[in-house]
Amino acid sequence: MVGTTPPRRRAVLWGASCVGAVVLLWLASRRVPLWPDVLHLPRPDLLVLAVLLHVPYSLTRATRLRWALPPGVPVSRDLLLGSGLVSFLVILLLPLRLGELSRPLILARAGVAGLGLPEAIAAIASERLLDGLLVVGMLFLGLGLSTAFSPEFAALVGSVERFGLASGAVFAGLLLALGVLAFTPPRHHDRLGGLVRPLLGARLGEFVFHLAAALRPIFTSARGLALVLASILYWAITLLQLWLVLRACGLDLGPGEAAVIVAVVGLSIQLPGGPAQVGSFQFGAALALQLFVGPADLLGPGASFGALMYLLGLVGAAALALPGLVLLGRDRRRNPVDPSSGGPSEARPIA
Repeated sequence: MVGTTPPRRRAVLWGASCVGAVVLLWLASRRVPLWPDVLHLPRPDLLVLAVLLHVPYSLTRATRLRWALPPGVPVSRDLLLGSGLVSFLVILLLPLRLGELSRPLILARAGVAGLGLPEAIAAIASERLLDGLLVVGMLFLGLGLSTAFSPEFAALVGSVERFGLASGAVFAGLLLALGVLAFTPPRHHDRLGGLVRPLLGARLGEFVFHLAAALRPIFTSARGLALVLASILYWAITLLQLWLVLRACGLDLGPGEAAVIVAVVGLSIQLPGGPAQVGSFQFGAALALQLFVGPADLLGPGASFGALMYLLGLVGAAALALPGLVLLGRDRRRNPVDPSSGGPSEARPIA
């Protein structure tokens, strides 16, 4: 069982989150208004398309995890979709990315045979690190394809590139560590256990080796390739949605510029901003827009884009969390877990 956070620690986390949000909001507001005085929306039809695209965006994001879960684990579609749709909102609402723990906990507590907390964490971790590498790749590909540059591009692009390289090194290093765990033969686990368990403790040491076993299929089978392809599709939809909002707000930018904006915002929300990504989103959007948009357009179209893109993500996640709860409730009714046994529910296939 996972214990609740002590009140003092919870207060510290929320306090640090709010301080980070204020700092990032202040930095963003120096360049782009946090909210437009007048909404600049010359193409509302494109905004409607972007809103409609949020459904396939969310479904693709939720379902690609099936390729990161261990093969043969009988996760129902209701649980797969419901856990994703609910956790997206939790990730947004909780500070300091603590909501990332929500989906592993939902999956682990569903009582599915062969799906415990290590397997769920392994799936989420591999998915997030793959996302990080794809975002960094999208950043540099977008910079290479971009043709519209603002007067401040030359002064800012070096910092953006260094930010991308540092983030890529972190993601690659963590993915390499997971790969080493995955490829470590089980016969060596006892030998490694003598080194790991005294440092981490017996319980956490066992968890690490359980995690390694859960990761192995992702790195050694076609499931890993399927996860990569599903993630590329997810980011392609993300890119299209953001490009539609750009054009709806009157920002005539191409796919290369849109890819850079997606990447910079995606990396910035990893920063310790406030609940609902307040501060980190606005900071990333302001930094990215300055690369391609002049000062005059930042005040009208730029501010409108930042506000609408932020609301689209937040309101979209909140709207889809309700059907996510319905799906989780239906899965629980169909496959109840006996709390007295502590064991998983009867296996059921994805259908």
